[in-house]
Amino acid sequence: MKKSQMKKWLTCTRLLLAVAALLILVYICLDKDIYKTTTSFHQKIRSYGNERTNEYIQAERMAVLKSYCRNNGTRYTEFPTRRRFVVSEKYKVLYCQVFKTGSTTTLTILHNLEHDERRNTHDMRVMLDDLPFKRLNTYSDEQVRLRLKTYTKLIIVRNPLERLASAWEDKFYYAPSRFGYRKQYHSMLETLSSNTSKTQIGHSGMLPEGSDNKSYPIVPFPAFIKAVGTNRTDWQDPHWQLISDLCAPCHIDYDFIVHTETIAQDYPLFFRKAGIVGREDQLPEVRQRKGDRLFWDFYKQIPIEDLWRIKEKFGADYEMFGYDFNDDIRRLFGR
Repeated sequence: MKKSQMKKWLTCTRLLLAVAALLILVYICLDKDIYKTTTSFHQKIRSYGNERTNEYIQAERMAVLKSYCRNNGTRYTEFPTRRRFVVSEKYKVLYCQVFKTGSTTTLTILHNLEHDERRNTHDMRVMLDDLPFKRLNTYSDEQVRLRLKTYTKLIIVRNPLERLASAWEDKFYYAPSRFGYRKQYHSMLETLSSNTSKTQIGHSGMLPEGSDNKSYPIVPFPAFIKAVGTNRTDWQDPHWQLISDLCAPCHIDYDFIVHTETIAQDYPLFFRKAGIVGREDQLPEVRQRKGDRLFWDFYKQIPIEDLWRIKEKFGADYEMFGYDFNDDIRRLFGR
């Protein structure tokens, strides 16, 4: 090969290599963009999928409630006390407060939203004297009707057995003196037979002082469950009263149902439905639930006949809100 031809060949080769390198570089850049775009797309799809799943779950909850009310709604005719409803004028939200369903978390969220704050629960409570909640009982009849018709109405519900266990643990075990529950419901001990042993009733050795400087034995959980399963009015309390009685879900057209068991997953969708934007800092964190512990530690000592009485009494809450007593039994005895 002549020298001039060799030179031309080398030049062409270098040119081809340069073009190939450039094409490879372009491909790499495009590949990165494609990867980013694809990743972003799939992230959006997953987010959209979660949102659609939550939308479906919410629609299913509403359908279950409406179906129940169509068949049984005439049973519930008494409108609950207006004071139970917390009003957010800033976001036009109406919340039916039910104890032992995460109500403290919700009150903290609503208080912070209303006053544009980021207080924790303790600090929120400190401010209640200066910045109390607005409640429905402070409005005229016409104003109440307007808010029931146009505001976003929220109800939070909980599995009946979990709610009862939480109520007993809070009111009779952790802080009974502060609330006076041991004294007020001391007669619940009547439900226990005289030969019931201390090991059967549990926590029998704890006898803290009452507010009147007298000692009242802790009402054990089995006695509490037996008492709640009766129809004695002196043993009833809003902390374990049926949610279906407290919030009249067959007479109030609620817009959103939160389950305590999925509160962290439910709240983002509720925020969007209620038009609450830019306050994601107020969304509750995902925390490890103690429901399984409450089930096993508490209900392993309860006779099956007492559980059936609870099922009969709280049947409306089970059916209205999509809970299944049979699942609870399998969950308890399937360990």
